[in-house]
Amino acid sequence: MLTHVGTNTIETERLILRRFEYTDDDAMLKYWVADEKIQSLYSEPVYSTKDEVKGLLDKYIGSYEKNDYYRWAVVEKKRVNV
Repeated sequence: MLTHVGTNTIETERLILRRFEYTDDDAMLKYWVADEKIQSLYSEPVYSTKDEVKGLLDKYIGSYEKNDYYRWAVVEKKRVNV
């Protein structure tokens, strides 16, 4: 039987996988959610404003209350002060 543990932080030698935060909005717009080609690969809508991204983050962050929800932000360690 699978025991769900939710979206916990995972670290590798060069990456941190962590829960999304509202401060991720700029990076999300720059690197992924505003890109039609990327979003079409996942059958997801394109988000082009900070308000739209905030709504998406509301969904992600609100879902972290459930132990069977998994959604990580992937961050290179060299881009953060670790």
